[in-house]
Amino acid sequence: MQQYEQAVIISYAWEGEREEIVNQLDAALQKRGIRIIRDKRDLAYKGSIQEFMKRIGQGNCVIVVISDKYLRSPNCMFELVEIEESKQFHDRIFPIVLGDANIYDPIKRIEYVKYWETKREELAEAIKTLDPANLQGIREEMDLYDRIRDKISGLTSILKDMNTLTPDMHRDADFSHLYESIEKRMKAKPTVLGAEKKEGGKPKKKRSRQNNAAGPANGNIGIGKIEIGGDVSGNIVIGNNNQVSRKQ
Repeated sequence: MQQYEQAVIISYAWEGEREEIVNQLDAALQKRGIRIIRDKRDLAYKGSIQEFMKRIGQGNCVIVVISDKYLRSPNCMFELVEIEESKQFHDRIFPIVLGDANIYDPIKRIEYVKYWETKREELAEAIKTLDPANLQGIREEMDLYDRIRDKISGLTSILKDMNTLTPDMHRDADFSHLYESIEKRMKAKPTVLGAEKKEGGKPKKKRSRQNNAAGPANGNIGIGKIEIGGDVSGNIVIGNNNQVSRKQ
């Protein structure tokens, strides 16, 4: 996971203008010494696509190239939802919004919600035609469609509120604005995602035996805070508060 904290990951839909701008920013950032991770280059033959997408979701810096195809792709949206659910969404993503991504008009954003509602309904109807024993892997697809449908409106609203600059503005500046923002993020100490939850801002403390009178130690018999047992020589040992004193 450490390599994903010290590199920049690109999440995008393949081909067309999307591929072109990704190739350009890939070259521009690597020229400045930043390591770029992208699936076409770093996902090994027979490697797990889902595991790779989960790692993208936990990346410290993720460039997200938003397009109409991206917003309709199960794999791309899986990555975006994983990023959001790993917290610090606004800090960790660096979006580039292409012209065909209709996120600035609320009516167009609603169309994306309807798209995923329809996809979910179609899959639900298809599932009804199968024996439940034959649904291995299909239920996970249904769960993914549910997650995307529930989050796409909020995610696109966040993205449209960010000043992402146009693709031409990025190209004209040789992606310098993108580079400066990423460099600032990478110099900051990354937060470990998925760390143990804390209570009141402090790590959880383990309960000690002295504060827990639930039971005696070493197989002895406990009565309240009194513990009765035996030592290796067969003598009877009586202790209080789990502090055993040997009878002479």
